[in-house]
Order: sequence, then C-alpha cells, then structure tokens
Amino acid sequence: MKSFALATFLGLLIAPAPTSAQWLNPRDPGLPRTRDDKPNLSAPAPRMRDGKPDLSGVWRPEPDPAGVPDPFAPEVLPRYFLNIAVDLKPEEVPFQAWALALFKERGARQGADDPISKCQPIGVPAIDTVPVPFKIIPTPKQIVILYEGDTTFRQVFMDGRRLSQDPQPTFMGYSRGRWEGDTLVVDTTGITERSWLDRFGHPHSDALHVIERFRRRDVGHMDIEITIDDPKAYTRPITYTQKQILLPDTDLFEYFCSENEKDVAHFK
Repeated sequence: MKSFALATFLGLLIAPAPTSAQWLNPRDPGLPRTRDDKPNLSAPAPRMRDGKPDLSGVWRPEPDPAGVPDPFAPEVLPRYFLNIAVDLKPEEVPFQAWALALFKERGARQGADDPISKCQPIGVPAIDTVPVPFKIIPTPKQIVILYEGDTTFRQVFMDGRRLSQDPQPTFMGYSRGRWEGDTLVVDTTGITERSWLDRFGHPHSDALHVIERFRRRDVGHMDIEITIDDPKAYTRPITYTQKQILLPDTDLFEYFCSENEKDVAHFK
C-alpha cells in the first residue's frame, strides 16, 4: 500500500504532531522528577484517591521498536498503525469471505478510499495507533479522552450503564468502562462500517465489538491491548497490544485535517 494516497495522509496526519512540547515549557507539578529535574518516567504508576491507577496525562503511541523509517513518513510508525495483522502471516488472518474480498479491493485501490485520506474521523480502535497525541482525563463517573487529531473526543462511561442495543453508528462508537484490578477495560460498540481498522483497509461489520484493556506500567509507559471481536467479518477475534508513551510537560494543540487541505482533489 505504498502509494500517493498513503504518503499524502501520513504527511497530513503526522506533520502537525511533533513530540516536543507544544506549549511554552509547561511544568506538570504532579510528575516525579529525577535529581536533574527531568520527569522520572520509570517511577511507579500514580494512583487516584480510590486506589485505582491514574491514567491521566498526554500520551502518544510508541514508534515500533522493531520498525524502520517509512519512506512515506517522517518517523518510525506505531506497530499497528498500518496493519493490525502485522504479527500474522497473510493466510493466518481469520477473514470471512466477504471481508477478504473487500480488503483486497481496498488494497487494489492503494488506499484511495481510506476515510482519513479525505479528512474523515479515524475512529475506534484505529485511534489507539495513530501517531498523534491524546489526553486522558479520568473522573469518577466517566473517563474523557481528548484527541489532538481533528480535535475530537471520546467518553468512557463508568456508571455501569448498558451499551445500546440499537445505536446510531458513529466513528468513535459508544463506550463503557470497568476496572479489573489495575486494568481499565473498555467495551465499545456502535461503530460505523465506514471506518477502517487500519490503513491497509481491514474492514469490519456493524457487529464490531472492541475491547480495550488499558494498563499503565509506570509513569511514562502504558499498554492498550485491543481485541477485535466481529464474527461477521472474522472467524475469530484478533488481539494486539499497542504501547503508549507519556509526553511530559506538554499539552494538546488544535489540529484539523481539513485546514488548508489541498490534496483530496488529486485522489481518483
């Protein structure tokens, strides 16, 4: 899928999101510090008043430690950004027949139909792998996640509500969360079929159920284990873990893909 389409939206997506501070040297007073006053990212994970892990902070998917620079991107990409099945052989991906046919069709189009190449939302669960910062704000009744990409948001309700049985499909879906020990488990349904699971074009159906397991390993590192459970599109669930890194002493910046956008007209 090395194509003009891929190069274009990678450039649009990543360029506005440098890893350095985007505000004028803000200092997070809650971060533990080393003797030279740098954030101690290997310190134990902080906890909230109720004893649960505190997931708050500005995070970003970690570049793939085993990856190599992509000629269409200014950096090493997160491991599962392009392909959620990167750890599987092609014949091991548990496609249903129609999903495999659609996947091949999208590949033949070289990503020209990818929603984010047209500045549409990225959606869940792909949002967990996009190399753009996001901010977690935990509260007792809900956890709010703010995404720098297109300045969008997500609500994870912690009040025990049931997921809707007849939702209006959206790119971010409808999420509820619960704690299992020190792991935040988030169930999301109601995700529009227009979204792609990755940039290679793995599809999903209206039956998609995404389970995310957030585990903060220490101050500077968090894992999100993602399970794709969609029996209409895949014969068994697909699970992968996207590692996240904390961006200390910074905050989000406004970014809209459509701002000064000049490339969509070139897609065919």
